[in-house]
Amino acid sequence: MTPRRATQQRLDPLGTLAAWPLAPLIAAIVLCYSVIATVLQQSQIQNPLLATLAVLAMAAAAGILVLATQPANAPFDGRLHLAMLGFALLGYLLEQFSRWGGNLLVQDDFGPVCIGFLLLALAPYRPWREIALSGAIASVVAIVITVPQQPYYEITVPIAVYAIVSATQILAPAAAGAAYSRRIVRSILAWQEDARRAIVARTEETRGQMARAVVEQQIAALRSGVIPFLTELLERRSVSAVDIAQAGQLAAEVRRTLVAEIDRTWLDSVATRERAALTERGTPGLLVVADPDHRANAFRAEQRAATAALIGALCAAPGFDPHSLVVQIAGAAKPGATNAVQPLVDTMTIQAALDLPPRRVRAVLRPYLGVIRVVFDNVRVTVRRPSLTIEFDSVRASHAGDQADEAPATPATPAGVRARHTPRQVR
Repeated sequence: MTPRRATQQRLDPLGTLAAWPLAPLIAAIVLCYSVIATVLQQSQIQNPLLATLAVLAMAAAAGILVLATQPANAPFDGRLHLAMLGFALLGYLLEQFSRWGGNLLVQDDFGPVCIGFLLLALAPYRPWREIALSGAIASVVAIVITVPQQPYYEITVPIAVYAIVSATQILAPAAAGAAYSRRIVRSILAWQEDARRAIVARTEETRGQMARAVVEQQIAALRSGVIPFLTELLERRSVSAVDIAQAGQLAAEVRRTLVAEIDRTWLDSVATRERAALTERGTPGLLVVADPDHRANAFRAEQRAATAALIGALCAAPGFDPHSLVVQIAGAAKPGATNAVQPLVDTMTIQAALDLPPRRVRAVLRPYLGVIRVVFDNVRVTVRRPSLTIEFDSVRASHAGDQADEAPATPATPAGVRARHTPRQVR
């Protein structure tokens, strides 16, 4: 995502969730104002049918705003933006045509005010350039539809005044929304850049300490078996058949430990952490991770954080079966990609059992799924009490030559089946 396409919702999903109630509030204001203005200005309406359709179109625009900004439908995409703007402009045009020849004032028309409020509500969800462009287009439409009605207005002023009044009602809130979007995105990007620099500096400082800690940990592991064995051999100065067999066992154990550490991913660490948390709560469980190709390592930092938070929420949810969680990652090339750099799709499937009504399950997971829908693609949630399945895709670029190394996608594992996994698939 380039800075031009960046939005607060994509950069700071949690902050956007906190601001979500403003969207329904603005939608309610738009709907109420359009209805009240139509009722109070009945004397100016020449065509009641068009006036009714104008209110309905504005209501549709407000409805799209509410639906598109809901956490369950994140992120707010460009098609919904165009649909909302289209219905709002349609409502404004129908309002003007319904009053053609009887419209006495420009400033009491609900169309420009409602369009401005709707564009203002897009500030956390759409890039500032698109908000500003939408405001400019709507202002041009307002000027074009306002100027021909000059003979009918009851106040006689230069024609430029009518154009300015009609356009300002749209441009002012649209400019405010665009300015907010631009400012907040730049602030978040600057904060992220500072955080990355601090992380790099901190990493350089602690790299030596981490290396020493790893060495000490490995030495401590060797002291429990290998070092005492070697010390005993040095003291006896002889090797027996039993010693040879014991050396083979110790070597195999060390090899297994090293391979397990090499194969360990951040997802395995999440599972280990949640197992420990379940044990502390007195409900030890078996959390299965199936990622034989280590595709979890390709996830971005925000994707890892969102996935870890979702798994933690599942394990802490009431009615959770601690022996039912299965996390599986499978990958495949994205269909239709033929260029040199082909996108790959890593699909993560999370299955669990939650003994809760489906509505309660969605309410518990709504904040986490709101973030998941922003940082991942094609999020699919299936709730059939007590079974819960969450699937989402992570799209990444890969050269065409890498496709041969991609393993075929593995079918999703049922939540209750664990014995069929091979040791290489389950850690």
